[in-house]
Amino acid sequence: MDKFKIPLKAKINARNAIYANEIQDNKCATLIGKRRARQIITDENLSLTTLKRTYSYLSRAKAYDKKDWTKCGTISYNLWGGDAMLIALKKFFNK
Repeated sequence: MDKFKIPLKAKINARNAIYANEIQDNKCATLIGKRRARQIITDENLSLTTLKRTYSYLSRAKAYDKKDWTKCGTISYNLWGGDAMLIALKKFFNK
């Protein structure tokens, strides 16, 4: 299987979500979501298991993304890379 390349837009989404969460006194998301954001931003080599978990999470969490950076659903979804990551993972797994 090919190596997954994290899209630049996913890194931007994760960075924006960290910033938005800081403004909200860091009340949104779990420690796993916050860690995933750091992994995405630093372009960490994500295991196949982690990529599958990320795809699964994003597929479910998309419903909570209201495109409002004051809402925890939007922040949490984008910590995991948001739409850009979901689209890239869908393409990666459908090869």
